[in-house]
Amino acid sequence: MTNEHREAAITVWLRSFGLLDQVRLQLWDAAGLTVTQLRLLVYLAEQEGMGNAELADRLMVTRPSVSALLERLERGEFIRREISPDDRRGICIWLEPRGREAVAQMRAEIRGYAHRLMADLTDAESDAIATALTRLVEVGRATRERELAEENQTAEA
Repeated sequence: MTNEHREAAITVWLRSFGLLDQVRLQLWDAAGLTVTQLRLLVYLAEQEGMGNAELADRLMVTRPSVSALLERLERGEFIRREISPDDRRGICIWLEPRGREAVAQMRAEIRGYAHRLMADLTDAESDAIATALTRLVEVGRATRERELAEENQTAEA
């Protein structure tokens, strides 16, 4: 891909963020949550009982950052932390009913909006978008993991 093609793709990709901004802002405001807090709740909805380190890895943030997120979510009664039954030094994080409700509402509203946005696309266009975004997520995660590893090495040095 040439720089010109890459720049055009980046421009369109960044514009696409604006399509969900209105819905996301309404959800964040209604729930009183940030996007990272909502992502954390989504990860827990998919797999409850994770520890701080695993959540930090999934969110691609540092462990101190995830600890601060968990503190705010616990105060808001979205999650609870319990001592790990497998490792008494570890902590497992669980969703509270308020956290489950926030995730369910967010998923329903975003999916409904996405269906409305994509209603006029052909199957081929939808498939092309899915393929491109899947690849972007893969590359993005690999890049972020590499950057976090470099940050951790720098911090340890």
